[in-house]
Amino acid sequence: MQYYTYQHRSLDTNEIFYVGKGKGKRFNQKNGRNSYWHKVVNKHGFNSQIVVDHLDEELAFLCEIELIDKYRRLHMELVNA
Repeated sequence: MQYYTYQHRSLDTNEIFYVGKGKGKRFNQKNGRNSYWHKVVNKHGFNSQIVVDHLDEELAFLCEIELIDKYRRLHMELVNA
């Protein structure tokens, strides 16, 4: 199955607060998230955006790592553990 890298944005500010990799419908699921993710979503809601798709798992993981690193260097507050 094909993997992808995705991000979640706050509905009220449109700011990115989470980056992940997955397959199937993972990008829209609420289960399996950390408590910080749930706090943001309970307060602001979220929308999902697939950034890169049609990847194998290893490449999706590397894309996730690169996006997290890029956003943190831009001083964006992510809830990724």
